[in-house]
Amino acid sequence: MYRDERQICPRCSGDLIDAGAGRACVACAGLWIELAMVQDMATRMQVPLAPIELPWEAQQRPPLVCPTCTKPMRTMALYGVPVDLCGKDHGVWFDAKELAVVLLASARKPT
Repeated sequence: MYRDERQICPRCSGDLIDAGAGRACVACAGLWIELAMVQDMATRMQVPLAPIELPWEAQQRPPLVCPTCTKPMRTMALYGVPVDLCGKDHGVWFDAKELAVVLLASARKPT
C-alpha cells in the first residue's frame, strides 16, 4: 500500500493507520491484519513452538467490507470471536481487543 492511499475502517469508517503488524482504526481501535500474520502469532503462542491449525467457523451475520478491495468479507468465528475474513486473502478484521482474546485462546502451555 502506498502512503497516499487511504484505507477506511470497515466497522466505523475511521482512518486506518500503520500499527506494527497491521493497520489500526484511529476511532474504534479495530485491527486489519494479514491472515499469515495471525497464523504466525498463534504459532508463537505455542510452548514449545509448533504449527497450529486455527479453528475457523462460518457465521451468519451481516458482513463488513474489505478495506483493501471493498468487497464483502466472509463472516467467521475464531475461538468463538466473530471476525471478518477477506475472500481474496487481503486480511482479517478484528474489533478492539479481539486479536488478544484469540491469541490467548490459541495458547498451548507446556505439559
